[in-house]
Amino acid sequence: MDELTANLVQELRTHKTKYIVQGTLFIVLGVLAAALPVATALSAELLIGIVLLLSGVFQFVLTLRSKMHWWSLLSAVLSILVGFLMIWKPLAGLLAVVTLLALFMTLEGLLELLLAFEFRPVRNWSWMLFSGIITLIMAVVLWVGFPAFDVLYLGWIIAINLILYGLSLMMLIWKVAS
Repeated sequence: MDELTANLVQELRTHKTKYIVQGTLFIVLGVLAAALPVATALSAELLIGIVLLLSGVFQFVLTLRSKMHWWSLLSAVLSILVGFLMIWKPLAGLLAVVTLLALFMTLEGLLELLLAFEFRPVRNWSWMLFSGIITLIMAVVLWVGFPAFDVLYLGWIIAINLILYGLSLMMLIWKVAS
């Protein structure tokens, strides 16, 4: 076993409980998201709207108090407007979220593939590879099916992604960390 593999195995053994808890949490949240796909999709959209609205208000106040540049004020106003629109018109906001999620999942899938190849010397590394491939496939489904898949499939895609990532963490430490 080379030094990199030994370091990876030691990391997994040292933090076994953390990986088990994290994997279990991802799986439980994924099952919940799968059971309630429309609620998952709308909740994600509304949460983003609330975060944008609140962060915009805070940025607006801080920009006025600190006399920062005008573009910071414009950024705050834009955040407030987009957040308000996402809360007021959640289905229209959902279309924007689907586009962002498709972009995110494309990047996440690529990063999971890179991570899988980093864990290649470790037993069960192929689960991380599998998760990355499925994440990329789901991103393609969003890109191709947009906007037809917006509400229902968005919830399921979030669920599948959570479950697979949780399973990949659990399988990664299955034999290595014992």
